[in-house]
Amino acid sequence: MNKITKLDALTPIEEYNGILFKRDDLYLPYSGIVEKLGGGKVRQMQKLMISMNRIKDVKGLITTSSVHSPQSVIVAQVCKDQNIPCIICVGGNRNKLDSSIQKHQALNVASQLGADIRIVSRLGYDSALMPHAKSIAEETGFDMVKFGINLAQFPEAIIDAIANQVENLPDELDNLIVPVGSGVTFGGILVGLHRFQKNVQNIIGVQISGYNRMETIDDILKMFDIQLQYSFFIDYQYDYTSKVNVRIVDGFDLSVIYEAKAFQYMNQFKKSLSIMDHQKSLFWVIAENNFLYTK
Repeated sequence: MNKITKLDALTPIEEYNGILFKRDDLYLPYSGIVEKLGGGKVRQMQKLMISMNRIKDVKGLITTSSVHSPQSVIVAQVCKDQNIPCIICVGGNRNKLDSSIQKHQALNVASQLGADIRIVSRLGYDSALMPHAKSIAEETGFDMVKFGINLAQFPEAIIDAIANQVENLPDELDNLIVPVGSGVTFGGILVGLHRFQKNVQNIIGVQISGYNRMETIDDILKMFDIQLQYSFFIDYQYDYTSKVNVRIVDGFDLSVIYEAKAFQYMNQFKKSLSIMDHQKSLFWVIAENNFLYTK
């Protein structure tokens, strides 16, 4: 495995069993306890931090996160890079903070990186966490990092972190399949396809765990005045926390939370997705980060 550590370097395209893979999971800029933390979301957060530092003196960051999400670790690591405080707002039982940190690997790693983990609501939904996070942000003067990595405030920085990675995709593809979480990465890829004039016959977003982020995706296209047709499919087979194991080859596993679900959906419903075995298909690997799901 050849790690990519430079922020703007293109991650490679590899082929296995007749399928091309965009290996954005190989962007792995760190060492130590987070040596396996990487992918497009890390790059997005780093780009966001650069943009924020250009316009103000950032005192600290605060974010909301699922106890399972890599967002807590990504924000905590970037804060550590900048030597600024970090507050992570999660849901749960306020009387069991220590046990929650021990139970959930993402919170455990974020805590080791110096983040202040706070249980602010019994519910872990972003809508329940956000009012408390905003209140803490007002008290501390810290900047918020929202789910989707502050797309509205810094669209160019966030989208460029993704769109520029499209450059080394083949100029002609029959199918491009992208796992969808928040929708920001998929939207950024669409911007990149337009920017680099890639000809893809069938652009497919596979939304994991029953969510629907089409509004976010369409807002990104409007933001950049782009008209591009894509297909969107929602996988209802698993909830967010369910883990699915998919190994492409030895040393190349897909994310048990994100990519593996979308890859399995692609293989199960190829006919519905209009994917033929003989066609030139590329599956975009956003990240892996399975070390955060070992508990």
